[in-house]
Amino acid sequence: MTPNLKEPIDIQSLGAQGDGIAVSGEARIFVPFALPGERVCAEIAGRRGDGWTARLIEIVSPSPQRIAAPCPHFGICGGCMLQHLEVEAYRVWKRGLVETALRQRGLDMPPDSSLVATAPATRRRARFAAERAKDGLLFGFHAPESEAIVSIAECHVLTPSLAAHLPLLRDVAFAALGGGQKATITATETDTGLDVLVSAAHALERRRALTEIGSKAGITRLCFQQGRAEPEPLVQHVLPRVSFAGIAVDLPPDSFLQPSAAGEASLVEAATRFVGKSKAIADLYSGCGTFTFPLAKLGKVAAFEASKPAVAAITAAVHRSGLSGRVTAQARNLDSSPLPPEMLKPFDCVLFDPPRAGAKAQAEMLARSRLKRVVAVSCSPASLARDARILVDGGFTLRELVAVDQFVWSPHVEIVALFRR
Repeated sequence: MTPNLKEPIDIQSLGAQGDGIAVSGEARIFVPFALPGERVCAEIAGRRGDGWTARLIEIVSPSPQRIAAPCPHFGICGGCMLQHLEVEAYRVWKRGLVETALRQRGLDMPPDSSLVATAPATRRRARFAAERAKDGLLFGFHAPESEAIVSIAECHVLTPSLAAHLPLLRDVAFAALGGGQKATITATETDTGLDVLVSAAHALERRRALTEIGSKAGITRLCFQQGRAEPEPLVQHVLPRVSFAGIAVDLPPDSFLQPSAAGEASLVEAATRFVGKSKAIADLYSGCGTFTFPLAKLGKVAAFEASKPAVAAITAAVHRSGLSGRVTAQARNLDSSPLPPEMLKPFDCVLFDPPRAGAKAQAEMLARSRLKRVVAVSCSPASLARDARILVDGGFTLRELVAVDQFVWSPHVEIVALFRR
């Protein structure tokens, strides 16, 4: 039965998605943009799992931890959920996301665990939603829990340089779309300029217009991708490049890259410290070498990655930099074909950095191996906790953990964890 919210409700806690949580009868009510300790008026919007979502109508009594959000789009744009929460309370909540996920798997946070904060205005990579509607172009981010697009004029998460390119990215979206069409525009700030990918379900009918836009100053490469097809470069002035530990790597289109340079530096610092004095290291789910090249300063590294373009990018960078005797890269889908214990024997440390779903199959192989040291990197507390449980059941101990808040004002957090046995 749908809860009746005729009377104000009391927000009791902050959920994993950043929503305020209230209880009405036996039902849990999730209220975006409400804070613990607040009494609010809300109306039911729909179901969510075993509870209900509600729209915030009025704050009857605000929390003393409520602050003014810096962005004028906050509350209607779903890109940020927690600009209105005082910074120390926000950091306690973010650390709690990791602690709660581990506890649900019967694990404790290591005593000296830390949370590294990343400043706003540092996001160098973002995906924007775009639609050519009857009344013009919609370009920005989706509204909370909705497919509706909220057009934005500014963004306090993006780097100043990427934010300054918002008008140009709007022009790209307008050139790419016909009436009623939708697309995703991915923009990445690289060492050599702006890398832009237009992804859509429809065929590209406006190639000439899009190519003309791509020739403007400020865009290093412009690609188009239909569905799951390989991205097609339309304009490429120079190859987009980034540097990992001083090694220049050419980014394939739509490559994974840590969202901020500062966040990446914090992750690399923790990971290399946890690897310690290991001299034979496997870098699993290596991407284009975020950890591969920093680890190569410590010992020999074997990188494994499902994306063949990413493996090719690592290999080319290795040859250019004279690291052929120190770094190797191999294409391998570690989800369907994880490295078995016998293939793990040459290594004295393994680092793995899987997508959000985690590395269940590979964690099971690590648990069965004779390895003494494993470093896990994750963007999901839930999948990290599941994989940690597998390792602990295999004889490992969770020794150290660093959380990195590089998805500022969002429910996402990066984690680096050291396991020893």
